Amino acid sequence: MFEKNALIIRNIEGFLTGSLERSLSEKKITVKKIGPDVDEIRRYGENADAIILYVGHGIHEKTEAMVYLKDLGIEQGMPIFLIDGDEGLAEIKQLIPEAAITQTFTHPVDIKEATAMINNCILQNDNTNRRKILVVDDSGPMLRNLREWLGGKYKVIPANSGAMAMKYISRELPDLILLDYEMPVVNGKQVLEMIRTEVDFQSIPVIFLTSRNDKESVASVMALRPQGYLLKTLPPEEIINSIDDFFVKLENEEKQKKLW
Repeated sequence: MFEKNALIIRNIEGFLTGSLERSLSEKKITVKKIGPDVDEIRRYGENADAIILYVGHGIHEKTEAMVYLKDLGIEQGMPIFLIDGDEGLAEIKQLIPEAAITQTFTHPVDIKEATAMINNCILQNDNTNRRKILVVDDSGPMLRNLREWLGGKYKVIPANSGAMAMKYISRELPDLILLDYEMPVVNGKQVLEMIRTEVDFQSIPVIFLTSRNDKESVASVMALRPQGYLLKTLPPEEIINSIDDFFVKLENEEKQKKLW
């Protein structure tokens, strides 16, 4: 059994965080509790498999720490869970976008349910050999859906803009990019053009996501020669099957290359 670690961030110690710590410990999850300090989050967050933020006692006022957590969630795909406390949930969600939040447990919090979801999330992210999928979409709900649909088999890293995507792949190359075609500021076409102009990024497979299926839009997308094209309106199982099929084909191609 691999070691499981969770980091609880809170302003002061309380009954709820204590109960959650005990419940997580019963699942053989090692828990570290710290305050909302950037240096402490940086120090202990590297070894965490999940971060739990207790929203209460003025923690939403620790803007620097909240922005750092946002970056962990968006850029590194760190699972972040919010525990609704006495105040500040709306303010926190203005600082940490929905795309960076794995789950919010609202009042009254069911400790057993929260523990089960956190444990399952950690277990899903256990396999370091999983294929990494960078999902680029400005829609928070779509990012959450894709992480839910694909997270059982793949490591899903969300990015809510082209800039976030380029920042991530400059540090680590994903096995696949699911790219929203219609985004503000920098659209999917422009993001793909940036990827293809960088020698180190040229070989990253890209599959477009779009809600438009008219012939003109399809032709415009396929002219960029992506590895695929998926409609957002497809049923979840069809999207999952398409991704599975892509990786089966990729693995077969990789095996053939090794034979030669």
